[in-house]
Amino acid sequence: MDDKLPKNGEKTEMPSISKGKTGLAVFVTLSVLYFFSIFHRVGTASIATNLVTDFSTDNSVLGLMSGMYFYSYAAAQIPVGIMLDKIGTRKTLTILGLLASCGNLIFSLSPTIPVLALGRGLIGFGVGGFYVSALKALAVGYNPKRYATLTGVLTSIGHLGGVAASSPLALLTLFLNWREAFLIIFLLMFFFVVVAWFVTKNSDDNLIKGNIRIREDFRKIFSNSQLLKIASVPFFVYGAFVSFQGLWAGPFLMTVYEMSKANASLFFMFISIGFMVAFPLAGIISDKMNRKKPVLLTGIILSLIFWLVMSIFGGALESYQLLALLAFLGISYGITCIFLTIPATLFPLEISGSAIASLNIFNFIGGGFFQYLMGFIIDSTHQTGNEFFSYQIIFAICTLGIVFSLVTSLLFKENSRTEKETADNETAT
Repeated sequence: MDDKLPKNGEKTEMPSISKGKTGLAVFVTLSVLYFFSIFHRVGTASIATNLVTDFSTDNSVLGLMSGMYFYSYAAAQIPVGIMLDKIGTRKTLTILGLLASCGNLIFSLSPTIPVLALGRGLIGFGVGGFYVSALKALAVGYNPKRYATLTGVLTSIGHLGGVAASSPLALLTLFLNWREAFLIIFLLMFFFVVVAWFVTKNSDDNLIKGNIRIREDFRKIFSNSQLLKIASVPFFVYGAFVSFQGLWAGPFLMTVYEMSKANASLFFMFISIGFMVAFPLAGIISDKMNRKKPVLLTGIILSLIFWLVMSIFGGALESYQLLALLAFLGISYGITCIFLTIPATLFPLEISGSAIASLNIFNFIGGGFFQYLMGFIIDSTHQTGNEFFSYQIIFAICTLGIVFSLVTSLLFKENSRTEKETADNETAT
């Protein structure tokens, strides 16, 4: 591989890490680590009532504490992008994985809400590198014709963490307390961080880490008008999605529909199932079309339908209707999630890690904002005897935010890296 960075739009031939057992081991390891990222992201929904009881807190404080994951995740993105482009996936994953493991241990043993928030924040910052590392590895090591497909498969495998953090976690806490359950997760995650150090040893540390000019590169990224046009998608669409799935879906089902904790967790598990089905299909369709915008717009429109229906009818649904709508929410975001593959088509691969991470910032600023906002609305607008009223306001706000995302996304003009680099990557598998 030429050590020089491409000039004047030239593309450097990329090495492949996708062949043989090494490629499979790297792919599986990245998927498992992302599993833990998603588990921590949404796991608080299953233990929300336990936390309120154990720490004698209210919904606003709970939302702020849970949101620490998202704020610290967002804060991690720029450092993560730089680390990936400078030192490679192996070292980045190990450093951040150890930090996340420490946060998990603190969270499990925390005696107070501030310490709980500290642990949650360390988890968020640590796992903040897992997904971006995976996308970087896929972008530089695999045929770009398969990028969206592989991203969809990896993401769906990772979102098994959302399934595990719903009904299985709720059932586990019926036999163990929530602290013991998260200690088990700590041990498992630490083990796979160690595994990652070994299996990624000879995979992508020698991939492009170019002599990037940090200031110039980030100026290029954040001045890109096309990237800014889709930045509202992670903030509003993802922010609303993950805040509902990751914290407030459980309380919504238990208060409005008077479900038990076990039944509620079973219901919102269908969000993850819907996502896991939709995203790989969205990736395959995107790769077949060699386009992302039509897929993105379809997902946003479906998301809009969900929030609009919930804002009108969400308080009086039959069980089968509620299950279908929760699965529909997962499907809609699974399709919308194609936006995460767009940065790799807008920028040179040498700064693809930084570009992906930069867009990812908006995901977690949105997630943190909406988790707190939803808790604040529930506390400030609660009406005894009309439990749905607070959630109806939340659903209406989410609807308006997604309308804004749809408008800005309509203005987006996509660029296909695949078309430009296919000739250089035909031999990659």
